[in-house]
Amino acid sequence: MSEASVYQTVRGHLATLRLAAAAEALPATLEQASSEKLSHTAFLERLLHREVEATVARRQVSLARFACLPSPWRLADFDFSAQPSVDPDLVRELASLRFLEDATNVLLIGPPGVGKTMLAVGLGWAAVEAGYRVHYTTAADLAAPAATRLRWRGAGRT
Repeated sequence: MSEASVYQTVRGHLATLRLAAAAEALPATLEQASSEKLSHTAFLERLLHREVEATVARRQVSLARFACLPSPWRLADFDFSAQPSVDPDLVRELASLRFLEDATNVLLIGPPGVGKTMLAVGLGWAAVEAGYRVHYTTAADLAAPAATRLRWRGAGRT
């Protein structure tokens, strides 16, 4: 089998396995391997590393899209001096995301304008960046489908 034939077969295998980033990186990685006299294992590690990076990036984009977070606020953006009633130590503890591992709920309660949404969005982004699946919604959005279902079934009519 010729070198070109083997190359095309490898590209075909990568395409069949849907390893698009590895297929794209194959020519450059082969050239690096040849010039640096890499072992087969080192070459394969570089090629697979490229695919893993692309997969992680795609997953992050997918998680961010699914999250439907309404703004780019991060926990680092929160101004504790403007809202002294918020405990910075508690927010740092929440930022560790240990509550997710413990399957504990977090409920942010307070009057309008104290930063509940900003903290929720910041926690959402922290969770997305840590690889968790998050979905942001409001109480109004949660209640709307239930009310719609009740109207369609005839409930609530007088």
